[in-house]
Amino acid sequence: GLWGLVNNAGVSTFGEVEFVSLDNYKKVAEINLWGTVRVTKAFLPLIRRAQGRVVNTTSMLGRMVSPSRSCYCISKFGVAAFSDCLRQEMYRWGVRVILIEPSNFVAA
Repeated sequence: GLWGLVNNAGVSTFGEVEFVSLDNYKKVAEINLWGTVRVTKAFLPLIRRAQGRVVNTTSMLGRMVSPSRSCYCISKFGVAAFSDCLRQEMYRWGVRVILIEPSNFVAA
C-alpha cells in the first residue's frame, strides 16, 4: 500500500466576477479542485489498504473570501468540502484525512 498522499496544487487568477471569463474559472478549478479529486481517487485503494493518510492543502480563502479572488476561493472551498466528506467516509477504514488551510502570504 501507500501510506501517505499530499495534494498541494494551487493556481490562482485575479479579477472581479463580472470580468473573469468562465474559462478562467474552469482552469483554476481543473487544477485546484478536480486535480485533487482525481489524484485522491487514483491512490485511495492503496491508502485504504495501508490505513494511511490523505493531506489536502487548501487556503484560508476557501472559507474566508476576498474580492477579486472568486475563482480561487471557489476551488479551495470545494477542496475543503471534498476533504470533509472523504474524512467521514474513510473513518471506518482507519484512514485519516487532514486539511491544511494556510493563511495568505507574500513571498519576499
